Amino acid sequence: MTRIALFLAPLALATAAVAQTATLPDVPDTDENGTWSLVELQAVWPELTEEGFAAIDLNVDGQVDVTELQTAVDNAVITLPAAETEASGG
Repeated sequence: MTRIALFLAPLALATAAVAQTATLPDVPDTDENGTWSLVELQAVWPELTEEGFAAIDLNVDGQVDVTELQTAVDNAVITLPAAETEASGG
């Protein structure tokens, strides 16, 4: 019984971590290159500045990919738009 509990504990923690990941809003990728530019993100976050974009662009390639955007949302570098927050129950 102890072995089962030790085996299931990490699974329970992993499930809790996944449950806390916010769903990203639909951000149009207007140039269809698979990443987002500052201008593309400003369609969803009009207040986003160059400095804010730089904080999201972790690999400093001038584009934000889905992993960088998810990390930024999860770490409160950027917040979800109000409609997305209400839809997710937050």
